[in-house]
Amino acid sequence: MKQFIITLGILACTISAANGQQISLNSQYLFNEYLLNPGAAGSKEYVPIQINFRKQWTNFPGAPTTQFITAHGKIAEKMGIGGTLINDLAGPSRRTGLTISGAYHLQLDKKNDHRLGLGLGVSLTQHFIDINKLDTYLDNDPAVIRGYNNQFVPDANAGVFYHFKDRAFVGISCHNMVQLSRDLYNFDSTIHNPLVRHYYFLAGYHFQIKKNFGIKPVFMGQVIESGVYQFDASLLFTFNKHFWIGGSYRNNSEVVGLIGGQVGPLKFGYAYDYTLSKIANYSNGSHEVFLELQIPTKGSTNGNSIPWLKRNRIYSTGN
Repeated sequence: MKQFIITLGILACTISAANGQQISLNSQYLFNEYLLNPGAAGSKEYVPIQINFRKQWTNFPGAPTTQFITAHGKIAEKMGIGGTLINDLAGPSRRTGLTISGAYHLQLDKKNDHRLGLGLGVSLTQHFIDINKLDTYLDNDPAVIRGYNNQFVPDANAGVFYHFKDRAFVGISCHNMVQLSRDLYNFDSTIHNPLVRHYYFLAGYHFQIKKNFGIKPVFMGQVIESGVYQFDASLLFTFNKHFWIGGSYRNNSEVVGLIGGQVGPLKFGYAYDYTLSKIANYSNGSHEVFLELQIPTKGSTNGNSIPWLKRNRIYSTGN
């Protein structure tokens, strides 16, 4: 009985998400602007390949688990491309998708320090319900037997992303632009289940207080056309640009602790979300880790953009 009630609760959250948040939650987006905005594709002086794993509400049966990998880089002076693979599990539901994006970067000054990326992406996502994970009181319940549909849903996203060197960025973007009305659960009755549009605003600035110490505030706002909104306010303390510690506040939902660093071309981070809602009575919070490999591109010798390259040049016998 207890397992059935918990499963029913998970299903209720999943069904509510059809009119609420339909994109997986992430607490370390501030280290991967491309995840939210396709206009950021090719905005770095290197190719970042990032792997992320998130376990939400640990010890809560059927709680969401998300894995994704992203990569993007320049293919020309003003052009960038990127891609995202994501696998998102929540109770009996699974969402697996691929997104391919491209961006054109406008040069806003003579030194090319200020750039504006105009991005567009297309996606294909598979939605699936595993009926073997559902328990009901009635055997052969038609709502369960017919209550799933293995659907492939195409969609699109777009974004505008301004960035100033490695110091500042501001962007707006929209996901689920096509807003297809698909019956993801395959019931006999007509169900209005559109994949509603998500709008994101993302901004951050790195203040260099001293030579080896900086402060980086980041703000993210999300508005969903169904009437749901969310904002995250983050503050990082950076040391020598290779270690950071800080936190975030997610409105009326969670507080997040952030820590991480960089060793050579490897960047890594960990986030712990402490839940402020009643779910905290049944879970031990959420855990998220990421690992990023930074691959230098041809001519990327700017030590301000890639600090570990600068250190390598100091000890190089060729300079």
